[in-house]
Amino acid sequence: MDLDLLVQVAHLYYHEQMTQQAIAKKLNMSRSLVSKLLAKAKEKGVVKITISDGINRPHQPLEAQLKKLFGLAEVIIVPADTEANSQKLAREAGRYLAMRLSEVTKVAVSAGRTTREIAEYLSVPKSYFHVVFIPMSGGLSEEYAKIEANSVSEVFAMKCGAKSMRLHAPILVDSTQAKDILKKQHFIKNTMDAARTADIAVVGIGSTFRYAEVKEAYLHGYNAGELPDSMHIKGDLSYNYFDKHGRAVNNTWNSLLIGLSLEEIRAIPEVICVADEVVKAESIYIAAKSGLIHTLITNEMVAQKTLWYYAKNYGLNIR
Repeated sequence: MDLDLLVQVAHLYYHEQMTQQAIAKKLNMSRSLVSKLLAKAKEKGVVKITISDGINRPHQPLEAQLKKLFGLAEVIIVPADTEANSQKLAREAGRYLAMRLSEVTKVAVSAGRTTREIAEYLSVPKSYFHVVFIPMSGGLSEEYAKIEANSVSEVFAMKCGAKSMRLHAPILVDSTQAKDILKKQHFIKNTMDAARTADIAVVGIGSTFRYAEVKEAYLHGYNAGELPDSMHIKGDLSYNYFDKHGRAVNNTWNSLLIGLSLEEIRAIPEVICVADEVVKAESIYIAAKSGLIHTLITNEMVAQKTLWYYAKNYGLNIR
């Protein structure tokens, strides 16, 4: 491999902040070759990336502990000492996502206030024309239009100079027969297939408290007897409600949901979970323990509470 070529490509990408597509055009090569050359530049030591985060990340021991206990790929903990903690967390999540965008092509996005906030505060140094953001679930009601996965995907794409897809379907349908028919429609199937094969996913996580809210909003037409005791529900990822083992609960909601299933989410190579409320700690504990998430970005209080759940369930005294 020509060392001069590696240096040239690395200089254009990291110093000139050119996109891989622009470099490919300038040097008359394919974008995939540019990507391989950048990877080779790292391998050969032409590019050395150093992250000086000792001051900005004072909770590295806790991060390392959570990574080890849950087998997570990455844990980032922000201090929980300001009123604008959710904004700080959103910016930190955005910085992490920005670092990953050069290496991926498809990003699946869940609905929710957390992912919407990440998108709104996201700032990137260049455009990522090669990336497409894909909703993981169908649309919500008019009341929740701003935080539906379609809307959040569009904001991410706009901020990144990327593309987005839409899932032209409601989040919930009236019957399993209607669900089967809708999922076969090519315009729905294409989007869901793209989401299933995403390189990474950005998700918030729900606690048991949110189930009461969505049940009232969407399942009001069902008798209470048709719904399981909410004690079985411990949280949700992209509106898939799971139990204490991280398995999908067998309930009306999950059976009528238009979106990726828990197993499809679990199959995505990196699921980035962002959460800033202590009430979600048990949900995070279960999701991490059962392999539903791979990267956790949260604040100190949530991290400590998640660790507490681990100690409680394993009868340990963790310091």
